[in-house]
Amino acid sequence: MKRTIYFTILAVALALCLAGCGGNNNVTNAGPTNATINTGDATNDQIVKFELTVSSLTLTGSGGTATTGNMLSKSAEVEFVHQAGSFEPLALVNIPPGTYSGASMTVSNPEVVVLNNAVPPAPVKITATLASPSVTVTFTSPITVTSSSSTVINFDLDLAGSVALSGTPPTSASVTPKFNVTTATASNQDNDSGEIDDVHGSVTAINAPNFTIQTRQSTITFATDNTTQFKDGITALSQLKVGDIVEVDGMTKPDGTKLATKVEREEAQTGEEAEGVITAVTGSPATQITIAHQVDSSGSLTPPVTVDVSISASTQFIVRADKLNLGGTTPAFDATHIAKGQRVEADTASSTASPMPADKIKLREQALVGTVSAASASGFTLTLNASSAFAALTGQTTVAVSIVSGTNLKVTPANGNVVRVRGLVFVNAGAYTMISARVDNNN
Repeated sequence: MKRTIYFTILAVALALCLAGCGGNNNVTNAGPTNATINTGDATNDQIVKFELTVSSLTLTGSGGTATTGNMLSKSAEVEFVHQAGSFEPLALVNIPPGTYSGASMTVSNPEVVVLNNAVPPAPVKITATLASPSVTVTFTSPITVTSSSSTVINFDLDLAGSVALSGTPPTSASVTPKFNVTTATASNQDNDSGEIDDVHGSVTAINAPNFTIQTRQSTITFATDNTTQFKDGITALSQLKVGDIVEVDGMTKPDGTKLATKVEREEAQTGEEAEGVITAVTGSPATQITIAHQVDSSGSLTPPVTVDVSISASTQFIVRADKLNLGGTTPAFDATHIAKGQRVEADTASSTASPMPADKIKLREQALVGTVSAASASGFTLTLNASSAFAALTGQTTVAVSIVSGTNLKVTPANGNVVRVRGLVFVNAGAYTMISARVDNNN
């Protein structure tokens, strides 16, 4: 799989802007902004990957407020499945203060990947037809943007309601994007209100104590201070270099600026990272895995459906617990305890080798949807749809879910209720368990 690093070429090409009433654009990739626009996903459990190109986004003014111009200076490719139960920044912008009743978007190039009926099942890209390039979103309640505080606007894609699959297994899809929009004042209490988790990008500028990264969607400038943690071989901002691929956790301050709470250098500029769901494992212990591609650091216009990743004795296996307290013993994640259905990230220092030789394999959060039973304060059993991609890959229709310190219970799991759980999936001797990071109602 030969690839080139895209982030460093683009540098600040996705600097975000707002077209004012007179048509002038104001670049807002650095410094305070009064709004963060996020995207997220409500799960369709049959779909392994869903990507959409968003080329314009405007807010519809209400009560005397003018409609904004396009808030994106460049098209952004957004993969929604990996965002399920979470949000990622699409744009950091200065929106004119006022009241807004809705939004309009221009979208294109839907990409849908599902599993076929082979034995074992494999991911396939199916024909996806977009009903219309224009998407109109009416807010449930008008939102008010002010200049005195920073607003977070979350565009949560209803994937189940947006994609109609045809065939068993699906062979085609009709796409009519539908979004649920929520808003909050930046408070950093959780991902809905300004917290930033696991944002990946390439470093494009360093001006201590700040640094700027280019993600697939946006350019983000982060401040650092004495509370910022530096991980994965770096202990200070001075050790970062332009071109490094990093993963950043952060928070939105009241003035709209972003503060990095944790910075990890994943690879140098010649490296690469790819994320997706494991669909095949070779060897026991594993010597190679195949992942259904969701996102990567190359920004390729023609990404592969699958990526092969080789595992050696030097490959590091890492569990990203983030805010979760996993207790005294973290479940095993290594070449013996890795299996189909888990979502992982593979990092390599070589961006051209195939299969990708993994320096590190990180267990990433993923979302599962199912019905609750055996609910208690410490966890519950989640029964999945038999037609879900996870069930097809693993042969498992139930997963034991643990609730730990740090789990964000947006809803309280109750027997018989359908919930979405985002968390870390572990496997031991064929039995799958999940430590939940967030439990909500999948909307």
